Amino acid sequence: MRLIQCSFMLLLTGLMSSCGFVQTAYNKAPQALSWWLDDYFNFTQSQQSALNPALNRLHVWHRQHQLPLYINTLKDLQSNVSKARISTGEVCEITDNVKSLFGELQLASIPIIVDIAPLLSDKQLQYFQTKLDKRAQKWKSEWWQEAPDAQIEVRLEKIESFSEKLYGDLSESQQTLLKQSLTKAPINPALSYAEILRRNTDAYDIIYALNKQPISTENKANLVKAGFDRLKKSPNPEYQAYANQINQRTCEIIADLHNSTNAKQKQHANDWLEGYIKDFTHLSTVK
Repeated sequence: MRLIQCSFMLLLTGLMSSCGFVQTAYNKAPQALSWWLDDYFNFTQSQQSALNPALNRLHVWHRQHQLPLYINTLKDLQSNVSKARISTGEVCEITDNVKSLFGELQLASIPIIVDIAPLLSDKQLQYFQTKLDKRAQKWKSEWWQEAPDAQIEVRLEKIESFSEKLYGDLSESQQTLLKQSLTKAPINPALSYAEILRRNTDAYDIIYALNKQPISTENKANLVKAGFDRLKKSPNPEYQAYANQINQRTCEIIADLHNSTNAKQKQHANDWLEGYIKDFTHLSTVK
């Protein structure tokens, strides 16, 4: 249920790691999405024949309607990184804008989910369940460390890697700043893992209901939309409070790091973002 959204996220993450790779990767997004989804469902040829044109239509919609919004978001970010200082609120506003864009993508993907789910066999439903279980275990192995220091080190490596893509080399004091900031951030892998299991169960239950229950197309769409709503706001109040804390603390960390950068690092960020603005602008004009 969340797979189409997640796959676009993964593709965009990959794009942002290599500017020269952007146009090629984006233009091949439908094929990559088809392959990625097949890994979860092991589609038959006839199912692929139904899925691929729908992914192509989603890609056209994304190019026409969302890429221009990405460009605007990147320009807003570029404006912010040129400032001497930015506030936590400004960072959170940008991240909220990105979340809103993914929310629109979720809604656009609903017809694909509604149309493909009924085509799945019982064997494919079981295959999907197995893949979800493996994904949860993979997350656990990567992100749930028993020692608090190990938890911080894993997260520090991730945030340093992205920060250096944006700003260039970080000074020793900036690396220390990030580490100290992470020690103050709430880290509860057990709570996160429980939420992952909840989401996986929710995803499976929705696909199963679309496959087995005789409900109208409108009600099927509403079923999927409700699932997406639960992704944005978990029905587990303890987890949602934790997620809100994480989001706020992340914005604070980003703002603090930016406010520590020098003119050269700010220029690096400006130039880095400009490359993506140019690439996305070109991609948005391709018919």
